[in-house]
Amino acid sequence: MHVLIETLIIGAGTFLIRAISLSWGSRVIWPAWGQKWLSFVTPAVLGALLGPLLFLPDNHLVPIVHNTTLLAAIPTAIVGWFTRHLFWTVAAGVACFAIVTHLIW
Repeated sequence: MHVLIETLIIGAGTFLIRAISLSWGSRVIWPAWGQKWLSFVTPAVLGALLGPLLFLPDNHLVPIVHNTTLLAAIPTAIVGWFTRHLFWTVAAGVACFAIVTHLIW
């Protein structure tokens, strides 16, 4: 019951945040400094989410040669950079991770 209540609260909060930002986002005229500041939010959040996953897989620093996630992420990032297509990036990520985890180690 406790998990259900938490899930409902988080879901309602997420819906409200997205609904408000979508309904008000196009009507608000942001100042130039606000637009510049907001342009850094996405890379900062992405870095905060991916950094610990790539560099601290078990909550401690793993050498690069033993870090399968980081070894799979490097070619995946290169594919994503050149193709700029979500499907090919995800496919490359899955293939690279499978190759690194099952064939190399």
